[in-house]
Amino acid sequence: MSDDKTQLRQRFLAQRAAQHPAERQQINEAIGARVLGSALFRQAGCVFLYVSTPQEVGTRALLRAALDAGKTVCVPRCGKAGEMQAHRLLSMDGLRPGAFGIDEPEGTAPVVAPERIDLVIAPALACDRQGYRLGYGGGYYDRFLARTDAACAALCAEARLVDRLPREATDRRCGWIFTERRVLRTDEEQ
Repeated sequence: MSDDKTQLRQRFLAQRAAQHPAERQQINEAIGARVLGSALFRQAGCVFLYVSTPQEVGTRALLRAALDAGKTVCVPRCGKAGEMQAHRLLSMDGLRPGAFGIDEPEGTAPVVAPERIDLVIAPALACDRQGYRLGYGGGYYDRFLARTDAACAALCAEARLVDRLPREATDRRCGWIFTERRVLRTDEEQ
């Protein structure tokens, strides 16, 4: 991991931590409304969504909406050596604190094969306009995205959308970025 990414990560974590909870809530609601209103989300039969922590762009309303719409909903379970699997979520009651204190489904929840997923919604501490995300440094999403042809969207506050982030050969690009102000399509081929 480059020193540039480490410094950026520290800067964006501090910026996010300093955000007023009411502002964070407004941003979450606006981003959620953009996702729910998108054809990308509406047309996806199987959606892989991260389960947000209180500091991240919220996904709980999206998870509930996807479940209510009858979609196949899967969420991550993180394992050893940076591996992550998609596990089926049947209800919000199926979440328990897991790795890193992040809610995840119990180990008995069925695994969903990456090739069955239509849409991956990934967390982002920051994004650049080309669709690259700055995560938390574990590489979980980049390794997972390498195993699926699903469309990928990142959720990112507009204040953390930058012109260009440092990137490595293993970094995977997202085709869409949802902010509170816009939907940015980054992959012209789609």
